Amino acid sequence: MDQTRNTIPDALGHERELMARVRELLQGPQPGPALSLFLEVHPADQAQLLSEIDLARRQSLLHLLQPGQAALVLEHMHPEEAAEAVAAMGPGTLSAILDEAGPDVAADILKRLPEEQSLQTLQGMDEVEGVTPLLEYADDTAGGIMTNEYVSVRADTTAAIALDILRVRAEEVDDVSALLVVDDCRRLVGSLGVTRLALARPTLLVADIMDPEVRHVAPDTDQEECASLVERYDLSYLPVVDEDRRILGVILVQDLVDVMEQEATEDMYHMARIGPERLFGPPLGSVRRRLPWLYLNLATTILAALVINFFESTVARVVALAMFLPVVAGQGGIGGTQTLTLVIRGIALGDLPGRRALPLLGRELVLGLIHGVLLGAVIGVVAFLWKGNGMLGVVVGLAVGANMVIAGMVGAATPLVLRALRMDPALGAAVVVTTVADVVGFLIFLGIAASLVSSLE
Repeated sequence: MDQTRNTIPDALGHERELMARVRELLQGPQPGPALSLFLEVHPADQAQLLSEIDLARRQSLLHLLQPGQAALVLEHMHPEEAAEAVAAMGPGTLSAILDEAGPDVAADILKRLPEEQSLQTLQGMDEVEGVTPLLEYADDTAGGIMTNEYVSVRADTTAAIALDILRVRAEEVDDVSALLVVDDCRRLVGSLGVTRLALARPTLLVADIMDPEVRHVAPDTDQEECASLVERYDLSYLPVVDEDRRILGVILVQDLVDVMEQEATEDMYHMARIGPERLFGPPLGSVRRRLPWLYLNLATTILAALVINFFESTVARVVALAMFLPVVAGQGGIGGTQTLTLVIRGIALGDLPGRRALPLLGRELVLGLIHGVLLGAVIGVVAFLWKGNGMLGVVVGLAVGANMVIAGMVGAATPLVLRALRMDPALGAAVVVTTVADVVGFLIFLGIAASLVSSLE
C-alpha cells in the first residue's frame, strides 16, 4: 500500500519535470531540440505547451511532426488556435494531417481557414465523406459540434450481430457506451446501452431490448440548449436528427464539456468587459480588445465625477460626506453584481424562462429592501459613532439602503432586457450595474444631504 502511495507522486513529479524541461527548450530560438521530449508528453499537454509559445515557433514545431502526431495535438487545441497554427501549411501537408484527425476537428479547422485554402485542402483529403456534411452548420449549433462517427444498428438485428457490429466499429468511434437503433430508412427509433446488449440473449432482437425514448435535437439547435439537455437528463450522448428523424450525427459529452467551458469563459469575459484572448497571446491584441471597454468605464467614472461636482458646495460644507461616498457606491455595486451573476447563471442554465422574469424582479425587490434596511442601519450607527452626527448617520443609512434596492433591481433587470433584445445577457451588463451604483448612489446620497445640509453642519 505504501509503495502505491509513493508511486503516484513520483509519476506526477516526473510529468511536471518533463513539462518544465520541454517548456524551457521551446523558449529557445529553434524548436528542434525540444521535439523528442515534446513527443513524450500527452497530446493534451502538447497542445498546452504550444499555446505558450509564439506563433512562428508553434508553426515550426507542427511542421516537424508526423501527420498523425500533429492531428492528435490539433484535436486538443481550441479550433481558433488550431487554424492559426496550420494556416501557413501547404494544402498537401494540411490535407494529410486532417485525414488523420476526426471529421469534426477537421471541419472546425477548415471553417476558419481562408476559403481558397480550405477548398484546396479539402480537395486533397482522402477522408472527405465525413467532413463535408459538417461544414454547412454554424459553429454554435448542434450540427456544428456533432460528429458523424457513431455506431448504429437496425431494430430487426439480433443481439449477437449487434455485438459483432460493435466490435468492428469500436476502434473507429470515440464513444461506444451505446448504440443508436434505426429503422429501414435510418430514422432514429431507440438506443441500446452496451451493458444491456452484452447481457442479452444472442437470439433476442434489438427492438425487444432497446430503449425507445431517446432525447434528440435538430441540427440548428443552439449549443447551450444541447448542453442544458445533457446536464438535465444526465445523457452520455445526444443524437442530431433531421426533420424526418434521420440521424445526422451525435454530440458527445466530452464536446459539450468544451462548449460549457467556452460559454462560461465568454460570460466571464463579458462581465469583466474584455474580449476573448489567450493568456500568452500578443500584447497588442490584448490592448485592442480591452482598451474600448476601459474607455467606456472611464466615461462612466467621469459621469460619476460630474455628479459629485454638481454637489460640490454641499460636500465643501460637510466634508465628512466625502468619506462615505465609496461606501454608498461600493455596497450598491457588490449587491447589484451578486444579483447580476445569479441571473446570468440562471439564464445560461435555462432556469429562467420568460414567465419567471416578474417573480424574479419581485424577489430581488424584497431582498434589496431587507439588505438595504440591515446594511443601512449598521452604516448609519457607524457614521453616528464615528462623527458624532446623528443626521449624518440617517443620511448615509438612507442612501446605502436605497442604492442596494436600485442596484439589485438593475442587476436583475439588465440581463433580462438584453435577452429580450436577443443580445448576450452578459455583454455590458456589469457596466450598467456599476454605473448605476455609482451615479445613482451619489445622486441619492448627495441629494438627501443637500436637502438636509443645515442639519448636517
